[in-house]
Amino acid sequence: MAGLQTEYRRLESTDDHDDPVDDQDVMLHMPEGNKTRWSHIENLDEFFTRIYQYHQKHGYLCMMLAQVFELVQFLFIVIFSLFLLRCVDYDVLFGDSHNSSDKKVTLPDAIYPLDKCSRNPPGALVICVMIAGVFWLHRLVRVIYNAWHYWEIRLFYLTALKISADELLNLTWHDVLKRLQHVQKEQRMCIHKADLTELDIYHRILRFKNYMIAMVNKSLLPLKHEVPFLGETVFLTNGLKYNLELILFWGPWSPFQNYWHLKEDYKKAAKREQLAQQLSKHILWVGLVNFLLMPFILLWQLLYSFFNYTDLIKRNPSTLGARRWSAYARLYVRHFNELDHEFTARLNRGYRPAARYLGAFSSNILTVVSQNIAFFAGSILAVLIILTVIDEDVLTVEHVLTAMTLLGLIVTVCRTFIPDENLIWCPETQMQSILAQIHYIPDSWKGVAHTYRVRDEFAQLFQYKFTHFAEELLSPIVTPFVLCFHLRTKTLDIVDFYRNFSVDVVGVGDVCSFAQMDIRTHGNPRWLSEGKSEASQYQQAEDGKTELSLMHFTMTNPKWKPPQQSEYFINALKEQAQRDIHLLNTVDAENTAMATSIRSITSLEGGGYNSILSSLAMQQGMAPAGMPPPLAAPPRHHTGSLRSVEGSPKGTDTTAAAAKANQPKVRGAISSTEGPLQTEGGLLSSMHTSGPLQTSVNFSAESYLPMAQAESIVGPSTLPGLQSPTRITPTSDLSAATEMNISALYMHQLHDRSIILPGTLSSPDTDARRHWAMDNNDQDEDDDDDASPPEEICVEQDGHCEQTEGAPLPIVPEGSLVDTSDMQV
Repeated sequence: MAGLQTEYRRLESTDDHDDPVDDQDVMLHMPEGNKTRWSHIENLDEFFTRIYQYHQKHGYLCMMLAQVFELVQFLFIVIFSLFLLRCVDYDVLFGDSHNSSDKKVTLPDAIYPLDKCSRNPPGALVICVMIAGVFWLHRLVRVIYNAWHYWEIRLFYLTALKISADELLNLTWHDVLKRLQHVQKEQRMCIHKADLTELDIYHRILRFKNYMIAMVNKSLLPLKHEVPFLGETVFLTNGLKYNLELILFWGPWSPFQNYWHLKEDYKKAAKREQLAQQLSKHILWVGLVNFLLMPFILLWQLLYSFFNYTDLIKRNPSTLGARRWSAYARLYVRHFNELDHEFTARLNRGYRPAARYLGAFSSNILTVVSQNIAFFAGSILAVLIILTVIDEDVLTVEHVLTAMTLLGLIVTVCRTFIPDENLIWCPETQMQSILAQIHYIPDSWKGVAHTYRVRDEFAQLFQYKFTHFAEELLSPIVTPFVLCFHLRTKTLDIVDFYRNFSVDVVGVGDVCSFAQMDIRTHGNPRWLSEGKSEASQYQQAEDGKTELSLMHFTMTNPKWKPPQQSEYFINALKEQAQRDIHLLNTVDAENTAMATSIRSITSLEGGGYNSILSSLAMQQGMAPAGMPPPLAAPPRHHTGSLRSVEGSPKGTDTTAAAAKANQPKVRGAISSTEGPLQTEGGLLSSMHTSGPLQTSVNFSAESYLPMAQAESIVGPSTLPGLQSPTRITPTSDLSAATEMNISALYMHQLHDRSIILPGTLSSPDTDARRHWAMDNNDQDEDDDDDASPPEEICVEQDGHCEQTEGAPLPIVPEGSLVDTSDMQV
């Protein structure tokens, strides 16, 4: 990595109306009345981030209440801990005092007076209270600061965006984003560009997050460690993540001059050694501060965990056996330019298949031991419960209630290690279900999901909650050592990373070049980008991150125009999908990448996915008996839209307005929807002009009716003889998620089959392969000069067999793979 010398570069804007302003200068806030109140925002990164958080956290009142209660919660933990430590007479409370009489002890008897509580406190306790007080005052100042700034955001929503607090739940972020772009045209929040694209705003909100995702993708950060007896272990906690962000992004010694610009020295290759030494020194100081604060941070972690989780574990002991996505997984499987609500929804959908996959692995020895321990503990608990029912005075016996609580906890924990007897062992199927939601798994996992190696590696992404608790408790101890002895060895690589993978975008500032999602610059040739990418091994993103992120962003922002080469890639992918779909009636569906992807979704999820494959078959002329042949789709406005009234664009025609009027208005709980309510940029939606595919994706299997399907394609007025059409009720917001799930599976299928998309660029390697293939073809033609003429093929259409000449279609055994990239349809 250190040997690669490339230069920091600047990307010019394609907007012809940009003002020639030097964006190295700070953007000034110049209020001149209501009309230009929001022009020339000084810090657009913070401004757009607050706009996003205001929408996602449901308005000003909810946000401020949450922050105030966080302050109260911190104050309560400190005061209540002091009370338990200094003001309770435990001898009286437990009845061990020799002065206690026969009278019943009350709670005030066990509490010391206030003057006695505060008398002669230990020095260590005073230091802890002082540190806690300083931290609380810092939090108080931040709450006041946020209250003032979010009040400005509230006014921006009301006056500029024309959105009230009551409308937030009924607007998607995509709707807010469109209004935000319109305000930019009117009031010029950014003075460097007349128009802001969706990607510009995402870059502002996710600038540092994209850098972090790229560093994890390129294995730059030291997050994996060899631990004796445990092997390779991933360690990333909230404390370590906070320190990494402090050092790399927003701290006083970070490489960034401000929120949107790197320091000039980091753009010069000649100063890489000097900058690496300075960064190593800064990391050492941060590590030493963490080491000095270790006792206090550890004490806080213990107190917070005790007060926060004790009652939860008491009410639901199985919480410890539940799982959660680790902090490392939240960086590894996240797309570039993916907002928090989009990412959270994807992880939530992947929770159940991930839990089912790991739940299928069980140790027979542990199962037998757990069954017997649960039997013994349950037997004793049952007897105590029966005795309590007979005479409630049993509870007054010393330690009986404690014993019942512990026995119940033991039984519950043991049951988490006993597998479900009705569980079906299908590891590859479950892994496909996980892949459909999280979109990223290493190639080494494919085909070997049943092994314990894959299970252990996946468990580091989807860890037990008690493992998370243990890591957070150990974090104050481990974090200083990771910073001082591991991160410092990566400083030269970090400096090179900033220089090599930072670009200056007009109107945005310095961003991670990976977040541009440019296939030519960072595409992976092994991920469908061969011939389209000029990236070296060092420059390419791993695991198809660029390609999958590009597909995800185009689905959540269908109006965004990607870079030219990325647009070619998307069009080539859609063309390949069209080829696969056209082959459904000529090749066994199991052999095409698209059919395999859809079948995986269908078998795993069911519900609204079950009709996709049959709809595709219907498009290719295989309609069921009694169903009219597929008809050409009307213009897109005939299909209607599920968008809310507040987010509807102006200027729609009467046909679209009538279609929307006949649909139920979506209310509430759509603020966390991914992208628009009806996607336009996916592989499936791009094929809506060929048949009823969009209907099959958006509607449930129970509502898949021939009459309703025909109406959804061409409308009731264009189908003669069809009376009283049946209306189909749309599902909530599965469209964008469904599109991306199938697209991710399809791209993985193409990657596994090493298929090269059509329209690749010419390069020496591809030219050599092409000449090699031509030579082989010429030789094959010479060998086949005496061969018999091509046989005729019988293709069944409309109930009869038509004879066609040409090369015979491939006959493929069931379960094998077919490369359809070179097939002509």
